[in-house]
This record gives sequence, structure tokens and C-alpha cells, in this order.
Amino acid sequence: MLKKIIVVAFFILSKISYSQNKLPELTFENKIHNFDTITYNEPVNCSFKFRNTGKADLFIKNIISTCGCSVPEWNKLPYKRKAKGVIKITFNARTKGSFFKTLLVETNGKTPSQAITIRGYVK
Repeated sequence: MLKKIIVVAFFILSKISYSQNKLPELTFENKIHNFDTITYNEPVNCSFKFRNTGKADLFIKNIISTCGCSVPEWNKLPYKRKAKGVIKITFNARTKGSFFKTLLVETNGKTPSQAITIRGYVK
């Protein structure tokens, strides 16, 4: 009986390990964009390029912004293995001075959430 339990446990663990290797993975070229100096109340845009470096289709489920001044835009379709993609961010500064905004990218990947950051100074 103990042998059967060990065999079943080994089988389950090997399946879990195998399925972990089949997950998609979101890999960014850069996770930080520095706008340097921008003008108050004039929207600016930037792009975060990425690639699916995993072994299954990647879905970006959601991108959570820390404020309403940072608006993300992305393709809702799956990114195939090795496919490239872009997340576009529109930032509209509503206060003057330095800013540092983080957006959380949620996926079905091996790393289910990753942070991307925009920063700069508003004059």
C-alpha cells in the first residue's frame, strides 16, 4: 500500500513539475521609463516592449495603475511563444514636481505579476 502511495505521489509531483515548465513568461526589455522633464497637464506617452519567453500562450489579464493619471493600453489577444508585444502608457501630470508611478502587470505566466515604472519631473 505504501508503495502505491509513493508511486501516485511521484506521478502527481512529476505532472506538476512538467506543467510548470509549460507556462508562458513575460520578459520586458526595460521595466522603467524616465520621462525626464515634462510639462504640466500635457499628456505624454511611453511604451514597454516585451516578449513571451515561455512555452505557452501568454495573456495579460490586467494592468493596475496606482492612479488615474497613468492609463495603460495593451492587446487583449494571446501572445504566442516567442511573440513580441507592447504596453503603451499615457501619463497626464496633474501636479508639479517629481513623480514615480508603478503599474502592476498581471498575467497567466510563471511570474503572475510584474511591476513597470514611469518617473520624471513635471514643470
